[in-house]
Amino acid sequence: MQTEKTKITSSAKIISIDIDGVIGLNEEEQFGEESRAVATYERFEQALAEIGEGGADRVVINIRSMGGDLGDALLIHDAAQGLGVEVVTRCYGYVASAATVIAQAASRGCREISANGFYLIHCCESSAEGNSQSLDLTRQLLDKSDQRLAEIYAEASGRPAEEFRALMNENAGKGRWLTPEEALQMGLVDRIIPAAPITAFAGESLTSLGLPPLPDVARRATWWSSLMERIGLHKESKGDEPEAKVELSVADAVPHKKVTPIVPPSMLHTAEPTRTKECEDPPFREGGSVGTANENAYELDARTFREVASRNSNL
Repeated sequence: MQTEKTKITSSAKIISIDIDGVIGLNEEEQFGEESRAVATYERFEQALAEIGEGGADRVVINIRSMGGDLGDALLIHDAAQGLGVEVVTRCYGYVASAATVIAQAASRGCREISANGFYLIHCCESSAEGNSQSLDLTRQLLDKSDQRLAEIYAEASGRPAEEFRALMNENAGKGRWLTPEEALQMGLVDRIIPAAPITAFAGESLTSLGLPPLPDVARRATWWSSLMERIGLHKESKGDEPEAKVELSVADAVPHKKVTPIVPPSMLHTAEPTRTKECEDPPFREGGSVGTANENAYELDARTFREVASRNSNL
């Protein structure tokens, strides 16, 4: 078994297979030659053949897919149900359309969804072209496919197929995204599991896309535990103990990040009116230039005023 090429692991007779990407689209086209995920029935069948020799007590199918070709999804669903061992399906992130069909292949009570997951079922779609007769045949096939999907959901959940037809027909057949709690209520999953850390495969994808690396989960967990201890939530408080008073600033809660203090509204309009400084006319000198154009003008005006005043006094 070449685990370096496929996302298939085996430990203590527990087999893990990852369903990723667009279902029905060749893995090499999506993930490169060194495929680490399963997206087609052909690859799923090969994976089962690779791990079938050693046998298994449980097969865990991790699903992270927005859907794809219904034909491949139905084939994978049937192959998983026919394994003869316990099958667990675990949905992560956005799980939609054909991927939800595979999720129903789990053994009784073994359909799981992450607490951070979302679930979508909707009516089948087609990009068919042709005349009115051929398009009518396509419509009939879509209607029959929708009915069969509703029956698959109903068989796995124990609820009426009409409920799922109604959900699939919402928003003009586009369906509606369900939270884990809503998916559980509708009987599309059996239990909600804690959100798991992002796998190394996802980390490698981030690197290939040039995105920042994932945070150190262990370091963040330690920091969070320390923070909870500082604010007094690390242990149960006793009635005879005084309530601890803890002062925690925003800067303390976000390490290595400069935080600009928030200015209260009352302090936003405290500017005083504009004031001009007191000034005097520049001094002038009797006789001779004082050096600047303004001072010369002042001296000329003063001389003129004196001459006018002298003439008026002699009248």
